[in-house]
Amino acid sequence: MTEAANDSSGSESGHLSTRYWPATFEERGVVAPFTTPTLAFSRVRSDRDEALEILVPGMSGSTGIYVIAWPSVREMFRMSVHDRVLHEAIADAKATTPRAMRRCANQTAMTGLAGPDAIECSKAALEQEENERLLTNFYLINSVVDRLSSAPAKLTVAELSSPDGKRKVRQILDDIGRRIGASSEQIYASLEKWSDMIAPLGLPVMPHECRLRRLMKRLEAFRMNVDEWGRRSNADPDGMSFLTADVAKLTLDIGYPAIEEVDAYATDLSGSLANWRRTESAIGERVNRLSWLLDGWDHVLTIWDSVLESPIWEQVDAMEEIVRMLPLVPKKELERQAGDAWGDIENALRKFVKPMQSWQSGEVDIDLLLRVEQRRARAL
Repeated sequence: MTEAANDSSGSESGHLSTRYWPATFEERGVVAPFTTPTLAFSRVRSDRDEALEILVPGMSGSTGIYVIAWPSVREMFRMSVHDRVLHEAIADAKATTPRAMRRCANQTAMTGLAGPDAIECSKAALEQEENERLLTNFYLINSVVDRLSSAPAKLTVAELSSPDGKRKVRQILDDIGRRIGASSEQIYASLEKWSDMIAPLGLPVMPHECRLRRLMKRLEAFRMNVDEWGRRSNADPDGMSFLTADVAKLTLDIGYPAIEEVDAYATDLSGSLANWRRTESAIGERVNRLSWLLDGWDHVLTIWDSVLESPIWEQVDAMEEIVRMLPLVPKKELERQAGDAWGDIENALRKFVKPMQSWQSGEVDIDLLLRVEQRRARAL
């Protein structure tokens, strides 16, 4: 039984946890891209015995989170074929991190079980990720060459791809290595690892923003949009939009400093490369933390984007769905003074969480299933 379930009760296969605000990212779990409406936006995590379990919010009218052992999921829910395959893929990969879950999501999407749109979106996402990795590596190497070599130079993509260009880079790195106490091989290997780690974020000098920076900008725009919507709309008397905007702001307030910390290592290239072992650990920890922080927000933004031009009642339904699965910042990620200001968040959430269907009846809302599938495809 996990910490989140200490105040719960239930059967062997599942139990109801009344705690909404997780202490850690691991307790919160990673969003699983299921298309079955009841399981949409559920989260996967490891229990204390390292077995998988799933957290499903607001089932059957409850104001809690139902925690279910992984093997019981297929027995308790009428899952789509796509979700049964995804369920197996997650179990095989033990996907309890955002990175591992993205791999499972793309792998399952490529089967075509969620429709042709999901295949195209998955292909585009994988191609974009690879392009962003290569672009990050290009700009990182160019930054090192331009700022640390005795004869600064600008390399082209063609040069970095050709044998002659690679020899030129090695010669330049030899020169740099002599001055910082490292071999060209060590520097080259460090730059490869560095660019791989920060590829989801990229570098601030790049003309193209990578996925996590784009997501932060979208989240900022979303925060302002839902706040304005709440102020001008008479359809949100309970303040769901303000709660959502506050959670988004807290996420941004923690995310921006994390990005600045990662970027600082690219500002001090000489020091970062000379102390690579420490640098690698620090960058990896911060990018991983940022990935966890933003996990689930892309799906929230996709939901809201889909109803921007819709009637007000559809926007209210979307806001209820969003509040049901808000990616809360874990308590341990907050400064003490910030945490004190959020003491009532659990009570606020209890008021809004609503189910999308009755899990006991097993009845599936086909229209809702199709909408979830479309949103999942766009959020890949």
